[in-house]
Amino acid sequence: MFKDIIFRLIIIFLLLFIAWIAFVPEPWQIKYGLQVKYVLFFLFLISLARYKFNLQKYCFSKDDYFFWLYLLLISLNIWFAKEPTVAWNFYRDLSLNAILIYFIFKNEINEKNMRWVLYGLCLCAAAVSLFGYFEMLFKKNFIYEYLMDSFCYQRFIKQGRMMSTLMHPNILGVYLLVCVPAAYYFYKKVDSVVIRALNLSVFLLILSAIFLTYSRGTYLAFLLMLSILAILKRKFRWLFFIWGMFIFFSFIINLSALFLKINTHLVKRFGIFFLFNYLRFGNRAKQYFITANILKIHPFVGIGLNHYRMLFNQYSGGIKLSYELMVPESVYLMHLAETGLIGFTGMLLFLINIFKKIVRLYKEIEGESKGMFFVLIMGFIGLLINMASFDGFLWRTPFYLFWILVGMITGSSKIMPRRV
Repeated sequence: MFKDIIFRLIIIFLLLFIAWIAFVPEPWQIKYGLQVKYVLFFLFLISLARYKFNLQKYCFSKDDYFFWLYLLLISLNIWFAKEPTVAWNFYRDLSLNAILIYFIFKNEINEKNMRWVLYGLCLCAAAVSLFGYFEMLFKKNFIYEYLMDSFCYQRFIKQGRMMSTLMHPNILGVYLLVCVPAAYYFYKKVDSVVIRALNLSVFLLILSAIFLTYSRGTYLAFLLMLSILAILKRKFRWLFFIWGMFIFFSFIINLSALFLKINTHLVKRFGIFFLFNYLRFGNRAKQYFITANILKIHPFVGIGLNHYRMLFNQYSGGIKLSYELMVPESVYLMHLAETGLIGFTGMLLFLINIFKKIVRLYKEIEGESKGMFFVLIMGFIGLLINMASFDGFLWRTPFYLFWILVGMITGSSKIMPRRV
């Protein structure tokens, strides 16, 4: 009885953590990051106690080898960084959060509670989307208007891009992208008319909010996620329909710009001439050249974690960017530039091992659990694709989401019904 109460309290705290990353803007997440670690560490100790402090079983099983290898390989840059203290502080924050979140979610999720966690993500995403609609309606976000300063606010509120509680349209977009497969799953899997209508409302709120971020990276990730879904389900007509609709709407947008002289922000962001120029001359294209310059000089261990902005001018080759853009706007570029080929290899091996696990589990899992596992991995795939277009490990919400999903995927090997 006591063990059941402890387990339920842990799940309640995990749901509160999910609400935290959904509703609390980035500056407050950073400000109270230490307190969050204390809570997570307390949960970690309680969880470990439930396993009778069996470290081998809890965090050193064969499922965890590549996780520890990843943390080891990205740590090597600290010894060669220009400012080792800066690299160490960043690594300490990254690794502590990763360890606590990954192992708690891996060891404390069972099949029933995974459903609650996914449903909690969906409900929080719907609430965040609803708040975003009020922001669009009143053209004002009271959080950034009255409670905190945000370098993003004035720019995005004028552009009509939804930010909601997550401060930046790209961060909002990736968060909603992770949740939308689960929202669709819960809509399809319920027989009750009332609950089905509620779930449909949740799904449509999240889907429409994704559109209103006007985030190119999120749009592309969503299209690729749908394409992967169509291929895996062998629904090739869906594939043609998805890309056919994309081409059709792109044609309409560009036609509006050329002949009707419509000059909305949507047209500016998705017009073909603007996109062509952005791909050639935009800040993201420049960051690939800068990363290449870094790797020429520091191929193996990079320049050190959290050093990209600090040493930007040294490797930019004369490229000028504003301070806020002096970051590798891709998780993969970040690993290449700051941890070199060794750290990048650690991340690559870790992800390959996760996908090997996904393929194996998807073949073995059966029944209703297969659908729930499928939407979990689709959200994870969407997150990985989207993280190629923004500095995802420098923002708390996508960083936390990454380790939540990895923990639940790894933990699925012991909780899902399997073929004998």
